[in-house]
Amino acid sequence: MRNEDVYTKVDIAFLGGGPAGYQGAIRSAQLGAKVVVVEERFVGGVCLNWGCIPTKTVRASAEVGRSLRRAREYGFKAVETVLDMAAVVARKQRVVIGLRRSIERLFQARKIDLIEGRGRLIAPGKIEVQRNGESHLVEAARVIIATGSRPADLPIFPKTPRVFRADEMLDITYLPQHLLVVGGGAVGVEMAAIFRELGSQVTLVEALEHILPYEDREVSAYLLAVLQRHKVKVLCGITVESVVETADGFSVRLVDGTEIAPDTILQAVGRRFNTEGIGLENLGIEVERSRIVVDAHLQTNVPGHYAAGDVIGGWLLAHVAFAEGICAAEHALGLGSSMDYRVVPRCVFSIPEYGAVGISEEEARSKFPIKVASFPFKSLGMAQAMGELEGLVKIIAHAETDQILGAHIIGPHGADLIAEIALAMRAQAPARMILNTIHTHPTLSEAVLEVAQALHGQAIHQPPEEASA
Repeated sequence: MRNEDVYTKVDIAFLGGGPAGYQGAIRSAQLGAKVVVVEERFVGGVCLNWGCIPTKTVRASAEVGRSLRRAREYGFKAVETVLDMAAVVARKQRVVIGLRRSIERLFQARKIDLIEGRGRLIAPGKIEVQRNGESHLVEAARVIIATGSRPADLPIFPKTPRVFRADEMLDITYLPQHLLVVGGGAVGVEMAAIFRELGSQVTLVEALEHILPYEDREVSAYLLAVLQRHKVKVLCGITVESVVETADGFSVRLVDGTEIAPDTILQAVGRRFNTEGIGLENLGIEVERSRIVVDAHLQTNVPGHYAAGDVIGGWLLAHVAFAEGICAAEHALGLGSSMDYRVVPRCVFSIPEYGAVGISEEEARSKFPIKVASFPFKSLGMAQAMGELEGLVKIIAHAETDQILGAHIIGPHGADLIAEIALAMRAQAPARMILNTIHTHPTLSEAVLEVAQALHGQAIHQPPEEASA
């Protein structure tokens, strides 16, 4: 922000430059609008700077270490691996900075103004931005609120440098000897898998009866078994009773009396919406359970004001925020767009990773007549060639219409492979359409073909009794 820029008037302003804000801004510029983005910290938001991208970058380092430790399996003499955590974090930061600068260059190319500072709505269409004691007023015909979310924490844990929240974990300067992960959702499972591969002893505690408690029961149980084989200790249906800081770390007591002595703790217990202190009350924007209430077009109850991304609740996923930011921008600029959440793929970047779309077998069975088939990666030629045998592909389809109701993939590149099934669901293509599509050989995508074949009694690489349920 330049000192002389104390007032800016635009067609559309985005309060927040995370996934919803930056993609919505670029789409607005494509439509010919004059655009400004107000961002307190860094463009790209949590996903780029502290979440999705940092996690996958550190995960890539963990996978390289895993491959090196398996050198003998691939015909090489044993390779010594010594982790340099500072170098891992430095590489992560280089990736983050590079991608952040890419967004900034896109803004420049599209003539999008980026105003750095904390923004607050002070009146309809007006945002006051504060930075270093200076004030900047933005006036816009349309405003899209995209302030995101932040990690939650629990009061039982002391505020000390070795107790981390999810957004802080990958700036760690050391490798924990014993990491306690509290929370068995996507973030907790990812971090447990990553730090175990990096060399930490890991204990994961989940209050509910299963890790990934809202996912397909069979596949979450499979992933639990994988974590346990990789020597992650997983305790479900249990909570933390007390935490005492010690000279070497912490003394943690669980409600069942189990005692754990980690040197580092990660809280992965959900997120809170960033709706405080941004001036919603000044406009009377409706908030329900701390999230902004919107309609199918992402409009709030105040004309000309929209909200998108984590701040509206629902799917707290970056790719959903991308779609919401674009949808809100398009509707605000007259295109009449609306959100369709019927097909939302989701992923857990554990090792191996988990991709899913649609509903679980349990939910499907309670609502429809169904047919279910699965195929293990160990029976696939490419998986054998890669030496990646853990995992399976599972599809749940309507028994009468052949419409795909849900799919779940755990295994190598599961988050990539789920896209084919998501597209089929979006197009309302029956499962037979996958069966009738020639898939490249040898590839991991053939596992999806094999499941579609099994659903129709045409399994090629499985005995009949193993192909369906």
